[in-house]
Amino acid sequence: MKTENIDDLRHELRLAQLEIKLLREQLLKLAPNPKNMRAEGRKPGGADKAGAAVPSVIIPMRPGRSRPRNGSARKSSRNNGRPRVLYVEDSEPNFRLIESILEDRPGTDLFWAETGQKGLEVARAQSPHLILLDLDLPDIHGSKVLEGLQAQPETAQTPVIVISADATPSQIERMLAAGARDYLTKPFEIRRFLCMFDEVFAPA
Repeated sequence: MKTENIDDLRHELRLAQLEIKLLREQLLKLAPNPKNMRAEGRKPGGADKAGAAVPSVIIPMRPGRSRPRNGSARKSSRNNGRPRVLYVEDSEPNFRLIESILEDRPGTDLFWAETGQKGLEVARAQSPHLILLDLDLPDIHGSKVLEGLQAQPETAQTPVIVISADATPSQIERMLAAGARDYLTKPFEIRRFLCMFDEVFAPA
């Protein structure tokens, strides 16, 4: 068997494994463990039992890859010509899945914000080329984030792809009408996501 064929098969196997992992994470999110929820008493980016705010964080991609980490890297990240993607999502497993998927698009700088408000702040500071947006966020709904992005001069024209478990046609139509470029329902087809990604970053 030719080396090219073996590489193609390995690539297909990796995508299939990621799709299975994506489906598993979505099933786990749809069926949370009440015992764990009671024990934790809070959700990242939200509030604990006493009502105190739990700060949002931005987590860079895994060590070993060149990824902007904080404000000290902002200037270089804006001018190095690399695709910059912001994922506004409160689930770290979902973020890590996108991180794994984008290994097929090397050279991408990926940022993560766990809340809608933090997403707006990071988007304004980093001027990403693409924003991936969940709707079910711990502080504000994703539709409000989209509205805020369009109100900011720095991100008014930035393409937004909604990635949500909400598959209701009315919600999809509403977000597309509000300005989202595309809408993916979880669990989504990885190849379709990569096609959307390539359309955004295709040479003019």
